[in-house]
Amino acid sequence: MKDQISKKLLADKVKGKRGNRTLLDMEKITGVNSNIINNVENGKYIPSAPQLNQLLDKLHINISEILINEEKQNVFSKLLDRANTEQEREGFEKLISMMLCLRKYERLRELDMNFKI
Repeated sequence: MKDQISKKLLADKVKGKRGNRTLLDMEKITGVNSNIINNVENGKYIPSAPQLNQLLDKLHINISEILINEEKQNVFSKLLDRANTEQEREGFEKLISMMLCLRKYERLRELDMNFKI
């Protein structure tokens, strides 16, 4: 099995640990540049191994909390992880929503073959 770091899980964990602190506060706490922290929180960046180690250590985040099993990862979360901009992410979310609606519709049809639109 191949595990990888999820940008979304990392972003969510770092944002959660930041709370009401500023990015500069976070830089002082972790020793990681505030611009890097900002990019991590926005799901745009996975820092270098030493920077990631500092973030995880100083913010008390376990590596297992940000790992996903690539083979078991949901196709929808794979799409979201590949979004490079907020606009792309929103587009993916709309696409996923439409796909889920279609899936629900198909399941209803399977349950009742007489289902009419």
